[in-house]
Amino acid sequence: MKTRLPLWIIGTVIAILVIVLLGLFFYGSYSGVGSSL
Repeated sequence: MKTRLPLWIIGTVIAILVIVLLGLFFYGSYSGVGSSL
């Protein structure tokens, strides 16, 4: 069976999501919003 999406597309999307989530987390921690987590 062949996957519907190429692996490099899936990897790129996952990498972008991880970078965005980490960026929001560190930005929230830096601005003080995420310090309560």
